[in-house]
Amino acid sequence: MPGRKLSRDGREDARLVKSCRQGDIEAFSTLVSKYQDSLYNVAYRMVGDREEARDVAQEAFIKAYKGIETFDSRMPFRSWLYRIGKNTAIDHLRRGAKAKDVSIDAAFSPNVREGRAAASGVEAEPPDPAADNPEDVTVTREVQEIVRRAVDRLPENYRAVIVLHHLEGMTFGEVGKVMGVPRNTAKTWAHRARGMLCEALEGVM
Repeated sequence: MPGRKLSRDGREDARLVKSCRQGDIEAFSTLVSKYQDSLYNVAYRMVGDREEARDVAQEAFIKAYKGIETFDSRMPFRSWLYRIGKNTAIDHLRRGAKAKDVSIDAAFSPNVREGRAAASGVEAEPPDPAADNPEDVTVTREVQEIVRRAVDRLPENYRAVIVLHHLEGMTFGEVGKVMGVPRNTAKTWAHRARGMLCEALEGVM
């Protein structure tokens, strides 16, 4: 809500945005450094390709810089930036780019759910299967492929909610701000998305 107090981190972001508006390029560079890994991760889970995800993230940062005057400093910068990233990724997909192999195992791992994916590396790849039992690896890959296909068939907004909530560990309130919808709507979309996934995977897994 506009009247809600920002966290210390949010106030620091607001200070950097204010400096950026005054022509301080380094201030925006600081924001880029702070959020580039997590924004890349969101883009990667949306478009499913590393190079395309980098393009999406770069385009999103350019849009953010050009539109910095429209940012409401009473709101979290992260939510505003992720909304731009989400919209950019959806635009990219609608232009004809096809979502490719995405590690669902990585996307829904405990570390990711706790919001630590960026700290472990932007690729957020699953562990090296060479150290695992070959039969287990085969089963894991089959499961990942089945789940990936089910997630890819989700409507774009449902997919985005799953990515933001499970990958970034965002609350439904935060997801709602990113998506531009009320908290309950984001929660409903997530519930429906899980229902669609369960239905799609019934009898398969």
